[in-house]
Amino acid sequence: MSRILVIDDQPHIRTIIHELLSYDNHQIDCAENGKIGLMLIRRQNYDLVITDVIMPERDGLEVIKAIKTDFPDTRIIVMTGGATRIDAENLLGMANAMGADRALLKPLDFMKLQAAVREVLDSAYQSHNQGVAHA
Repeated sequence: MSRILVIDDQPHIRTIIHELLSYDNHQIDCAENGKIGLMLIRRQNYDLVITDVIMPERDGLEVIKAIKTDFPDTRIIVMTGGATRIDAENLLGMANAMGADRALLKPLDFMKLQAAVREVLDSAYQSHNQGVAHA
């Protein structure tokens, strides 16, 4: 079981992701914007953060930067449908360049999200075990 934080300003997206990942026995917390998400991250260790890019208060790129600075082992999946001035592909490319482990387009394909969560967490688990084996 992994601990996952979902950050998205759309309540229905948070609810669907929460339900989907709860079926896989993950412990899920949710935040409606990056500011609240970062407050939660500073109080609790998360194995994975799933964040939207375009949000009020603190956007997903700010969230990625803060996580990679303060909690570099935390894995990140970003998702976006884009914005009026910046298309989704550019935003996802920026997120990847900043250290996101996966980037997904909205509207979400929830099966792809579920697969991405498994892959990212498996990768984190394997990296951790290799580090322990070499210690």
